[in-house]
Amino acid sequence: MYAWRFWLKMLSSILATTLAALSLLSVPTAYAADTNSSSIPAAVFSYTPPHNEYSDTQFVFALNVDQDKQDVYFHMSAPSGNDWMAVGFGHQMAGSLMFVAYASQNGTGMTLSPRVATGHSEPSYYDNIKCTMVYADDLPNSNIVSSGNNSTMTVNAMCSNATKWLEGSLDFTNKAQPFVFAVGPGSPGGSNLQSNSMTAGLRRHEAYGTFTMDMTKAVSSTDVGVPRPNSSGSSYTQTDATFQTAKADNDPAPAIHALIMCVMFVIVFPLGALILRVFNRVFLHAWVQGLGFVLVTMASAGGIVISMQYNRSKHFASAHQIIGILLFLALLSQLGLGIIHHRIYKKQQRPTIMGKIHKYLGPGIILFGVINAPLGFVFAGNPHLCLPYIVIVILMAIIYLTVRFGSRICCRGRRQKQQQSNMGPAGAMPSGQDGYVQPQFGGPAQGAAYMQAPPAYGRMPSYGSEDVPLRPYQSQSSGIGAPPAYPRPMV
Repeated sequence: MYAWRFWLKMLSSILATTLAALSLLSVPTAYAADTNSSSIPAAVFSYTPPHNEYSDTQFVFALNVDQDKQDVYFHMSAPSGNDWMAVGFGHQMAGSLMFVAYASQNGTGMTLSPRVATGHSEPSYYDNIKCTMVYADDLPNSNIVSSGNNSTMTVNAMCSNATKWLEGSLDFTNKAQPFVFAVGPGSPGGSNLQSNSMTAGLRRHEAYGTFTMDMTKAVSSTDVGVPRPNSSGSSYTQTDATFQTAKADNDPAPAIHALIMCVMFVIVFPLGALILRVFNRVFLHAWVQGLGFVLVTMASAGGIVISMQYNRSKHFASAHQIIGILLFLALLSQLGLGIIHHRIYKKQQRPTIMGKIHKYLGPGIILFGVINAPLGFVFAGNPHLCLPYIVIVILMAIIYLTVRFGSRICCRGRRQKQQQSNMGPAGAMPSGQDGYVQPQFGGPAQGAAYMQAPPAYGRMPSYGSEDVPLRPYQSQSSGIGAPPAYPRPMV
């Protein structure tokens, strides 16, 4: 009677042990499924640049969407040599919702900034979407900038209510949902952008492209989270995504703007001043300065276009931009003053107040133009260019001053030699000249009238050693007579 109870207890204990063992085995099985993303639907895009000079790493974007909460989970990584990396929802940059990531201020963490692009310009921070970094042991390099060979910057994040934005939305049924991606300019030493600000300024992308994703594979209502690596070695391979286009981008406009402005204010405008002051070539001076003004006008227009592409410069409130606008207006005034002065001088042969203003305004424009260039380098994020620029400016200043004052010394010595050659023996003045070698008044146009000798005066008649007698008024041929008598007034 008690035997069957004994065997029933034994059977129940064996069954309980078996269930416990099965439950223990199920934990690593579920963890493995989460690791290889079998439980989290996701689409993965992976792109390897054909000529990546900084590392062999790829640009990766893996996406999972919570259909009920409209939350977006994603993994994004790119070579850490680039300033930033970004993915945008949409077929083009204009009107897309973008997630831009860059190194944080300490240089090792990451900052994620949701932004909206209103055109082909720097996207602006979009504070309607909040993002949270996701950390997990099975997510490689979570939200850090790794070091060493093939280093990467990696972001794993969840952004709430991010399937709709100002000008678009994600279509969960679209098997070819369009996306754009881009990476910022890079350098072998790593990213130059390190900031905790959501509105940090971005430099123009170095490369950009488009791809599509099958949203039906990335949407879920139950299993949601950041997609895990879907291949061995903690890496991501492309799945349910299609690469479309990629293009390298190199915007030469900022470099051209800086080069033209530096050459004009450091070389061309000082050269035009030397042509007038040293060689006295008025028309050549006008041609050189006029050419410089045309080139400065073109470079200024390019600077305005460049400024409209970036958030930090589109309001024209920086010192570099304000000084640049004032310099352009001063150059325009300088051109008008020079033309008006020259026309008046040709007609009336006299100096004008416009000429005096033109004379002293020119050096001031050159000085402020030289100073404004380093401000532009710092404003554009290239302060390392200031040192070589200062060295070039010092060399050009030495050359300019040497020519300017060296020519004055040479002209003074030549003038002294000419004056000495015009003096006769023992310092006597040459006959027929009487010291009227240089004009005493006016410029070269008036000098001819003063280069002539004074008129010759006839000699008085000789009367020997006696004094000239005063006689009644006679003609000059008979000597000096008395002055004519004037009638006395009647009293």
